[in-house]
Amino acid sequence: MSLGPNSILQDDNACPHRAGFIRDYLQNLGVQMMEWPASNPDLNPIEHMWDQLGQAVRVRVSNTTTLADLRQMLVEEWDAVPQQCVNRLVTSLRRRCQAVVAVYGSSTCY
Repeated sequence: MSLGPNSILQDDNACPHRAGFIRDYLQNLGVQMMEWPASNPDLNPIEHMWDQLGQAVRVRVSNTTTLADLRQMLVEEWDAVPQQCVNRLVTSLRRRCQAVVAVYGSSTCY
């Protein structure tokens, strides 16, 4: 793992990432960990991207769709996502964090 100065590691708070030996290992390396609510999709803009991709692919799937077809559809739909959509999701992170803090970690409008 290569972290620059003042880096803070953020993970998805999944149980394997929070196991005691992993925490101890990272602490011994001097890696600072960010506190992060477990399984909070409000803080993860990629969840909205997965939803958008899923909707786009679902309208294309038929009874004869193969796994190879599905893979190709996903690649095509991913490539078709406008950069403006990605930028909007990234810039929404500050608002998302503020909204989650305001409701003490509960669900938000995101």
